[in-house]
Amino acid sequence: MLTPEQLISDRQARTAHNKALRQAFWRGIRARLGRSCNDLLSNEQVLGALDLEKHRNLGLQKVPVERIVGSARTNDFDLRFGPLREKGDGRWLSVAQARQEGIDLPPPYLYKVGDAYLVEDGNHRVSVARARGEAWIAAQVIEIDASALTPEASCTRLGLKLPESGPGQSC
Repeated sequence: MLTPEQLISDRQARTAHNKALRQAFWRGIRARLGRSCNDLLSNEQVLGALDLEKHRNLGLQKVPVERIVGSARTNDFDLRFGPLREKGDGRWLSVAQARQEGIDLPPPYLYKVGDAYLVEDGNHRVSVARARGEAWIAAQVIEIDASALTPEASCTRLGLKLPESGPGQSC
């Protein structure tokens, strides 16, 4: 049986999750109407364009949450890491509840590509941090050399500068 404190924490987590779901839904509608993109970058697409042998472990870093724009789980979260479906909400709720109770969770694992970050592990931790309005998250970071990134890998959204791109090479 849950204690009264756990019930309050659970209710707060559910309220936060429902709010995050609604916000992601409306961001998606606005993006479609405005013909803009609200999708996370795909780790596969971005990392597939790079030489993963050229990397370095930066260790535990304080990362701006707004710069985390990619994941392998592109169907589960939007560009601002809002949850896109209720499926899997148990994990989101448990992370939100733990954060509400001040429980330390393991840091997410991120790839740093240019000025952007892609989630390797810890999507729910990033999503909850965004929903809570946290500006920073402590994460284990591996920096990937982005010098070979192609325009097809959404370079502008990654905040990278490419060598003189020609006309029609938009991201």
